[in-house]
Order: sequence, then C-alpha cells, then structure tokens
Amino acid sequence: MAVVHVVMLPSLAFGHMIPFLQFSKALAKAGVRVRYVSTPINIRRLPQIPESLKGAVEYVALPLQAVDGLPDGAEATIDIPMEKIQYLKVAYDLLKESFTQLVLPRSPDWIITDFIADWTVDVSQECSIPLISFSVFNAVTICFVGPPKYLTGEGQKELRRTPESLTRSPEWFGFKSVVAFRPF
Repeated sequence: MAVVHVVMLPSLAFGHMIPFLQFSKALAKAGVRVRYVSTPINIRRLPQIPESLKGAVEYVALPLQAVDGLPDGAEATIDIPMEKIQYLKVAYDLLKESFTQLVLPRSPDWIITDFIADWTVDVSQECSIPLISFSVFNAVTICFVGPPKYLTGEGQKELRRTPESLTRSPEWFGFKSVVAFRPF
C-alpha cells in the first residue's frame, strides 16, 4: 500500500502553527508522510521534529516576499503590532506561486490548510489535489462568526456593522438561540 502524502500550510500565527504541528505528528504516527510548510524564521522557532518522526514529518521553508509596511524579519503575528497584520497577510498571499511550485511536481494526496490561505483553493484545483480545511476554532465559534461571505468586505458590513452586532444571536442561525457575546 502506498504511503499517503500531505502538505500542511498553517497561517503565520503560532496559535495556528502549533495545532497544525500537533496534527502533523498525529498523522505521521498513523503512517502519513507530512510536509509542513512555513517560513524560514517560523520553522526555526517551532519545536524540532521528534527523532521517531523525522522521516515522516519534514519542515519546508518558503520565504516571504518583501512587502511595503512589513518590517524585515517579520514572519508571524507575534513579530508585529496588530495594525501591521494586513501586511503580513499580503506577504502570505504572495506565497501562492512558490507554494504551487512546491506541490505541483510532488503531487501530494492532500493539501491541508488554514482558513487564511483562501488561494489554496485555486492551487488545489489547478494541480488536481484534494484540499482539506483544518480549523483551530471549534464549530460553535465558526457558526457564530458566520458563513465566509460575511467575514470580510461588503458581507461584513452587511451583518456585522458594529461590535454591538456580536451581542445578539446571528441572523443566519435560522432558529431561536441565546448564543451571543454579553456587553460589559
């Protein structure tokens, strides 16, 4: 039987990278070969792969491109203040081409990604590789914040216009619920 090969691509926040690493180790223990993709600095910061899993989990470094507004050496959310996160996202999105070049010749069985890398849908389709979205958030949180079309841009303005909009039950629930943040 052939070994299943997956490529993991978490977002550039350690609250995502660490769960992805734990998931990678669990998959490796089950016999799956994992290529864990991140940036060079983040890979140096992550825990080393245990000896028993070294052949099954491999770190793969993809350098970020320089982006105006993003300080040199900033490769994770911990490296920058909140108001500069947008520049990290732009640099992350620019990984699309190098990520495609990484997966195309190796043709993994699956790409497992975070919600932030929306461009992996295009890569998955272009390379004919199935895509899995692994969320570090629980289902209740995902339901509460809403469908993807309401998370950004015009959709966000439509349903989550103010912080107070989070203090009432979401309109998309379709049933009566008391789930909401409580105002202080």
